[in-house]
Amino acid sequence: MKKITFYLIAFLLMALKIDAQDKKITDLNFLYVDEKFDKLVDKSVSLILNNTYKRHPMPYMYAALGLYEMSKKPEKFSVGEKDTDFPKPLKDAQKYIYKYLKAEVKAQKYFPDYESTIGDYQEFFIQIADTANKLGQHLFLMEQPRKAANEYKNAFKAIPNDYVLLLWQGICEIKSLNAVEGDKNVKEALKHIDENYKPSPATAGVLAHGMLILEEYFTQNGDSENAAKAKKLVEVFKKDDPDELDMKKMEERKEKAKEKDKVMKKFYSDEDDEDNVEIKKGKVRVEGAEEADKKLDEIEKEAEDEN
Repeated sequence: MKKITFYLIAFLLMALKIDAQDKKITDLNFLYVDEKFDKLVDKSVSLILNNTYKRHPMPYMYAALGLYEMSKKPEKFSVGEKDTDFPKPLKDAQKYIYKYLKAEVKAQKYFPDYESTIGDYQEFFIQIADTANKLGQHLFLMEQPRKAANEYKNAFKAIPNDYVLLLWQGICEIKSLNAVEGDKNVKEALKHIDENYKPSPATAGVLAHGMLILEEYFTQNGDSENAAKAKKLVEVFKKDDPDELDMKKMEERKEKAKEKDKVMKKFYSDEDDEDNVEIKKGKVRVEGAEEADKKLDEIEKEAEDEN
């Protein structure tokens, strides 16, 4: 029997929300349930290129789902390596979530019977944030803050309500000597994170450690107000990460990160790696994906012109 994921029931219920005549969207749902994730991504991208469906949020969501599920099963699908069909499944999944959220905003304008599905995918968003956070922390511990910053940047773009992702993006930028951008991002995150902030289960465990780093950073830069706030928030959130003040355990984390590095490398999505350099030259990783991006950009411009 195929393993039923924790959100499988949500997808079956989702199928009931979709208009019975909208067979193409329903077909995506069944491809997901049948775990045919590579076909799911191909069909989703094909629909994004279709004039009828290019404004519909669901092809973007199903593309993200398929890519993420494949990233967890590299032994079954062609993912995670330079010469595979889907070299950067996590980054591409995050990209499609971002596109999904943008399409959701005006979906009912073009599909009057469409009901928002954002609430159905909260667990999925948490999983995406959790995976990205683990990658970011791994890279940070491996003393690769620039790559870590890029992982957090991609994640926050897809999950814009998780300000711990933005906080760590800024910390990693500061550590990689991009202090101007990093300072701006940590201060923006601090506007949203206070003693009443409820962090996501995906990132709660790294919040206190981040504040500890920022307390030192702000102190060194003579910013006593933000240093005091960061110090206070260490105390508020350290319950979520009891190791954050234990230097010995933090060193143990670093050693474990080194042991896992070969496994984690397949998820790296550094913007300057070979795969992304190829994309900048015009090559694409998912067939049709680049054209799909252009389609949504055109839609957004049309909407702006209409307004």
